[in-house]
Amino acid sequence: MNKISSSNLDFIGDIHGHADELMELLEKLGYSNSGGFYQHPSRKVFFCGDFIDRGPKVKEALQIVKGMIVNDSAYTVIGNHEYNAICYHTIVDGKPLRGHSHENAKQHRYTLEALAHDELQEYISWFKTLPIYHDNGNFKIVHAQWEQEYVDQLQAKAINDFSDERFLIESANKSAAEYKLVDCLLKGREIQRPGIYFRDKGGKKRNVYRIKWWKQGKLLSKDALFEFPQDNDEVMPFELMGIEQSVPLFFGHYCLKDEKPVLQSNIACCLDFCVAKNGLLAAYRWDGEQELVPGKFLQADSREKQMSLTAQEDGASILTA
Repeated sequence: MNKISSSNLDFIGDIHGHADELMELLEKLGYSNSGGFYQHPSRKVFFCGDFIDRGPKVKEALQIVKGMIVNDSAYTVIGNHEYNAICYHTIVDGKPLRGHSHENAKQHRYTLEALAHDELQEYISWFKTLPIYHDNGNFKIVHAQWEQEYVDQLQAKAINDFSDERFLIESANKSAAEYKLVDCLLKGREIQRPGIYFRDKGGKKRNVYRIKWWKQGKLLSKDALFEFPQDNDEVMPFELMGIEQSVPLFFGHYCLKDEKPVLQSNIACCLDFCVAKNGLLAAYRWDGEQELVPGKFLQADSREKQMSLTAQEDGASILTA
């Protein structure tokens, strides 16, 4: 990715095949589909990754995103779902780098159904060229967790995507340093809490929790971990270090369940508000400010309107029953 000098950027979070909401949000931001792709006279989009899986219009979402990127109307970093797709479809020594288990196939189902084989292979090749992170001195962006040590390691190797087959293969090897690096940057660190469980979206019982790594201090686990029981007052076994840099940091991945978009701090902005689970698709409109402003979010309204309409229809059904 070329060095980005623009300070007029609209950061958009995880899309997961929700093309209708994406089109609505882009139009609300002032982008128009002219010349076959969405563009703005003075602004560009920066996507946080995760275009595929889970949603009803994966192909359409990919067409919009790629069309903007190849026509210099947008930038992106890769998400863990694009990385997972690369590994799922990369065969080494007769085996895929990501196993074709029932659970993995189910997670990838919407993408497999949306794309013909040749289309899928073309997108996989494109995914391999997408940057893992971006840092231009004025802001930073990564899909899940910024870890400077791992960014430094990538810079030392002159690697910032998955076009190097050796790096890709090692990134899928759980005993390799590359695996730990990629797992952190694209999926975020997690912690196991023995004996304390929650059920994930598929109903599976789990005791591995995502960490709110951007927080700082010796915190209660319920304040530092996603899905942790709120009636449990145990203290985290280690102190969270927070964010070390002073420039704005943008990321996605964490499926925040806030009813309205919120900032994590004056320099930390998560943009995944869980559109894949009846949440929001939102953007932060950045104009170069070094302290982020809560009022600069925009969101697609269609989901909110649909939920309101459904509630009204349910109410009407009760009245006429």
